[in-house]
Amino acid sequence: MAKIVFTIIVLVLTLQVNAQIITSWGIKTGLTSTGYSEWDPADSSLKKLFTTKPTRRALFSIGMFAEGLTTKYLSTVLEMSYNPKSVSFSYPTRNGSGEVTGEEYIDNRIGYLSVMLCQKARIGWNKTNLYVFAGPRLDLQINENVDIDFSPTYKKFDATIFGLSAGGGLQFVGRKVTAFFEFQYEPDLSYTINNSYGKVKKNTWLARIGVSFNAKK
Repeated sequence: MAKIVFTIIVLVLTLQVNAQIITSWGIKTGLTSTGYSEWDPADSSLKKLFTTKPTRRALFSIGMFAEGLTTKYLSTVLEMSYNPKSVSFSYPTRNGSGEVTGEEYIDNRIGYLSVMLCQKARIGWNKTNLYVFAGPRLDLQINENVDIDFSPTYKKFDATIFGLSAGGGLQFVGRKVTAFFEFQYEPDLSYTINNSYGKVKKNTWLARIGVSFNAKK
C-alpha cells in the first residue's frame, strides 16, 4: 500500500512539473482477467495433484493516467495502475474409498503495480472518438496471496515483469470531462519464472471504464 501511495504522489508531482505538455489526466477502473500461457512447475507434488491447466480469475483493477504531447490524431499516455493477477487451480475431492466426489479450487493472486507508456491514435466525429493504443509495460510485484502448497514455486517468481499493452476504446468528449470505456490485452514478454523451479508466462485481458479531465485552463 505504501508503494501505491508513493507512486500516486510521484505521478501528481509529475503532472505539476510537466503541466505544459499534459493535456488531460484521469482515472480508470474495471475487470482484469489473467491466464497462464505457459504453466510448467518443476514441483512434482503440484503436477501430481493439479493435473489440469489453471483457469482465469476476474478481479478489479484501478489506475490513473496522464495524456500529453497531443496532436489532432496522436497523443502519448503514461499510466500507473494496481493490477492484481490471479488464477484458479482445481483438484479432485475423494471419499474414504478413494472415489472422486467433486472438485475444489485454490486461488493464487499476485498484485502488481503496472506502469505503461503508450502511443495513442484516434479518429473522431461530433463528440465521440474511436481510439487504439499500444506500448511497453513494466509490472512490479507489491503483494501476494498464495496457498502454502504453491509457495515454494511462487516465491521464485520474478518480481519485475516486462510486457506489452495494446487495446482500443470509445471516448465521449465533453468540454472539461471525457468519459470512456476500453478493452486491453497485455501479453508478458518476460517469463514470470524460467529456471530450475519451472517455467511460467502470463497474459491478461482488461475491460475498463474511466473519466479524464482537461488539464488546460
